[in-house]
Amino acid sequence: MKNTLKTLLAVLSSLALTVSSNAGELSVNGSAEATYIIGGSDDSQGKGLGITNELNFKAAGEFASGYTWAYSMELDGATTANDDTSLTLGFGNMGTFAIGISELGLSQELAYGVGAYAVGSDAVNVGTLQRGLDISEYNNIQYHTPADLLPFGIMVKGAFSPNLAGTSGSSGKGGNTIESDYSATGLATSKLVGQAAQMFAIKASPIDGLTVGADYFTATGEAALTNQKYESGNAFVKYATGPFVVGYGETLIAPAALNSAAAPVQLFENSHMGVQFAVNDALSVSVNRESSNRKSRAAILATAAGQVKATVETEVDIYQVAYNVGGATLALIRSEAGNANYTAGNEVETTLFSLKMAF
Repeated sequence: MKNTLKTLLAVLSSLALTVSSNAGELSVNGSAEATYIIGGSDDSQGKGLGITNELNFKAAGEFASGYTWAYSMELDGATTANDDTSLTLGFGNMGTFAIGISELGLSQELAYGVGAYAVGSDAVNVGTLQRGLDISEYNNIQYHTPADLLPFGIMVKGAFSPNLAGTSGSSGKGGNTIESDYSATGLATSKLVGQAAQMFAIKASPIDGLTVGADYFTATGEAALTNQKYESGNAFVKYATGPFVVGYGETLIAPAALNSAAAPVQLFENSHMGVQFAVNDALSVSVNRESSNRKSRAAILATAAGQVKATVETEVDIYQVAYNVGGATLALIRSEAGNANYTAGNEVETTLFSLKMAF
């Protein structure tokens, strides 16, 4: 028995020496943003004044073996809850492993990267513009290939979420409640509950200035009556040369749908494009065009000859001017949406003034 204990202690001591890490360093950064927004059907229907904030606490360190670790916790929005957290372990030429709690998104939807202040419609609220799901909306585990493993700067990332409820087990002291199954509505706006999901992303830089990439998200374990499982994917190309940046991207979304849904949405087809010009080191301007085509069908009735299909397309133009000096950014964003919220004839115009301080 004593020999067994001695052997076990020797193994544990050896393991501790192998994985021991240096004390990590803690840093804090974030931003505070004051905004004034005007918008509505008559371009002055609503007015709003506000301040938003985001704080990011980061800690990082290194194991004795040279491997690295990093931790991040974000406080943002109207709550002080640590809603976005991640722990990343870097193993050199073996790649990176990470755990994200509502964090570590892999979506390439905005990777086309054009926007003086922010990418496209991410700069301002343009109403309902359906986007694909991202693994960062749920608790997930990921693996990333090393940056220099593949030619042309190719990097591949994969992620798995065991339960799309996203709340159970968020801490070591949390519960393990079995979430109820997803109740599909025929729309992609509802989160998928009680299912698992996988997401993959790839990005490459084959030549100077050119970046291309794609991603794919799918869920498994749908409700028994689901006749279309959820899937979404994005692809993009971005090219930067001198003061110009141009980009284009496409998104396909197949929402989960039930046989019993009155008019389930079958598909969203989105496109995003834009061009950006840096007037000088401080001033940039950009213009974006985004569109989302929603395709749906009516339920098949016993007396019906066939399905009735319906299509409506939302189009949004976004104009941005941003001036950066030091840690301050002053921006003016203007958006004009036609058939907004997938409603024919609904025109919405929005103007946003922003003063953002980074620290």
